[in-house]
Amino acid sequence: MARSQAAKNGKEKMVIEGFKQFGGKHCETTALKNVLAYHGYPYSEEMLLGLGGGAGFIYWYMKLMLSPFIGTRYGKATGFLNGVCARIGAKATTLQTGSSQKAHEELKETLRQGSPAIIYADMAYLPYFVVPEEAHFGGHSIVVFGIDEEKDKVYISDRGKNAVTISISDLKKARGSTFKPFPPKHAVLKIDFPVKKVSLSEGIEAGIRDCCDNMLNPPIKNIGLEGIKKWADMVLKWPKMFKGLYLYGCLMSTFTCIEIGGTGGSAFRTMYADFLDEAAPTVKKPVLTEIAKMFRKAGKAWNEIAVASLPDYCPTFKRTRELLIEKNKQFEYQGPGALDKMKKISEELEDLKKKMGKDLEKAPRIVGEMREAILKCCEIESKAFKELKAIMS
Repeated sequence: MARSQAAKNGKEKMVIEGFKQFGGKHCETTALKNVLAYHGYPYSEEMLLGLGGGAGFIYWYMKLMLSPFIGTRYGKATGFLNGVCARIGAKATTLQTGSSQKAHEELKETLRQGSPAIIYADMAYLPYFVVPEEAHFGGHSIVVFGIDEEKDKVYISDRGKNAVTISISDLKKARGSTFKPFPPKHAVLKIDFPVKKVSLSEGIEAGIRDCCDNMLNPPIKNIGLEGIKKWADMVLKWPKMFKGLYLYGCLMSTFTCIEIGGTGGSAFRTMYADFLDEAAPTVKKPVLTEIAKMFRKAGKAWNEIAVASLPDYCPTFKRTRELLIEKNKQFEYQGPGALDKMKKISEELEDLKKKMGKDLEKAPRIVGEMREAILKCCEIESKAFKELKAIMS
């Protein structure tokens, strides 16, 4: 339950007692796993991912975007968790509003009712990420498990292993961001507890079918295996489409989207392989463990794409890759001085931008090698998804 206090000046303090669920791989499955665990429903992140449709692909670019979005999970940025909840027997509703104050009151009411709240926010406005302000992504989900209005603190559970705090004004700014393509719109996920007890077999099979259909029979050509092939063609055009540091931004974004952007590494493929291993005995299909091996192989192919985007033969790009990995490590472990270390890493990343002129000249080689790695990955994935679909038919 929430420990709630009303200060003399009318400001409230609400903290969920006993909330100790921190850390995870993917923001949405982390948030849902941690809230469900608090209420006594233990699910692995991998199972939640698979129930929601699992791995996927989309290549998405609009002129207002600084670089293409390389999405590697099934489903849209919002609505994913609603589908997962339905398959575990939970009724969930996403509430959105244009009013910052109304959203804040709704958040406080969730805490008063004794439940940590899953909300969406723009990462660029969450100070503990230490990312450039232009790096907007409003599809990021977090858990708020306490608010202290007197001390101006919001208590947050994210992918890091420890809690973090931010100011109420920062939270409101992050929730109310209007930057496209994923403005959070003050969204909060409301889950009705207790959760209805259901068998997971039906949800697992439906999730796998969704995953295969999305990859093998996409509704548009920039999704699924067709989308991966399109990406292989488009990447060759990047040096003309994106000049100078904008091209560097595309390459850095590619690495981030695949390896450290909350995918569990290797574009969700390792997580999906773990899901298949976990699902096999439940649906009584031991052959899924063999398919899991194929997805681990696909995961390695995704890693090769990521490394090709910031290759070793470009010293500034290699250093960028190393710094991004270290910064993510500091964020996830949340050890002593993590925030200061992340700030120093961000400063070095900014300094690198002044030194990468010669490495940018190698762009034709970089995108050529990326294309080869993408096509190799597509071939591996094609076989994996076709065999997975045949098993579930």
